[in-house]
Amino acid sequence: MSAAFSLPKISTNVRFAASALLFPELAGAWAERMFLTPPRARDAAATALDLIDARQTYIEHKRRLISTWRWGSRDAPAVLLAHGWGGNAAQMRPFVFPLLQAGYRVIAYDQPAHGVSEGKLTGLPDFADVLAEVASHHGNVQAVIAHSLGGAGAALALAWGRVEFRKIVLVSPPSDLVGYSRRFARWYWIPEPVRKAMQKAIEERYGVLWEDLEVPRVAPRLAAQALVIHDRDDRMMPWTHGASVARHWPGARLLTTDGLGHRRILADERVTLAAADFVAGRASLVDSPAPLY
Repeated sequence: MSAAFSLPKISTNVRFAASALLFPELAGAWAERMFLTPPRARDAAATALDLIDARQTYIEHKRRLISTWRWGSRDAPAVLLAHGWGGNAAQMRPFVFPLLQAGYRVIAYDQPAHGVSEGKLTGLPDFADVLAEVASHHGNVQAVIAHSLGGAGAALALAWGRVEFRKIVLVSPPSDLVGYSRRFARWYWIPEPVRKAMQKAIEERYGVLWEDLEVPRVAPRLAAQALVIHDRDDRMMPWTHGASVARHWPGARLLTTDGLGHRRILADERVTLAAADFVAGRASLVDSPAPLY
């Protein structure tokens, strides 16, 4: 959810509300499809050119090709960069150089149905599965730096035992996906019964209950060291989400920024250096005996 949904046109809302009253089953299926359809950038191929200095490869997930990029020596330990909903691998580019300087191999990738990866529909369980497959393909992954929904996917991959790594940096992570679905329903004038039907359909699609996708619910049993970075001016994913994740993750530290919002935080030098220092175990602004709030 790293790119905000644009507010729908009133005519779309009216049509949806009418369909929900006349054809509730059809409305539920329509809502499920909308919820699982990320916004696709029109210039995805051009954006991928920002990664032209990396070695590009593909892996397969559910018969869809997932594009990955690698910087650095094959022999170096790896750090994965996972973008969020509506984002792309190029957004994570500012983390690459600090990590290379610290001696790491860096792997970025486009999530399913994002960027130049294939697919039309995707959801959080796919984010978790793809992260695990990328990690397995590239090997020796020591840490993950993930933005927004990508962070939730990384946490779930850990909780489900699909992957192991020592450290994780969660930038602007969500903590309440059910609450997000209710905001989504309000945007599209989706009645609560239809929203519940949508939620049930998505649960059946992936075979997992929504409450089991909440990061604060799975965090207490995770052993990876965590740094949460969140901006107080994040209007898309409020700071309280990151604070909740940090509070429930054992030993996690919370680094708070101001004035960066949800996306510009990814390009801030203080943030990228703090993330690299945390991964490398170097003394930095996050090196303190207690969490930073």
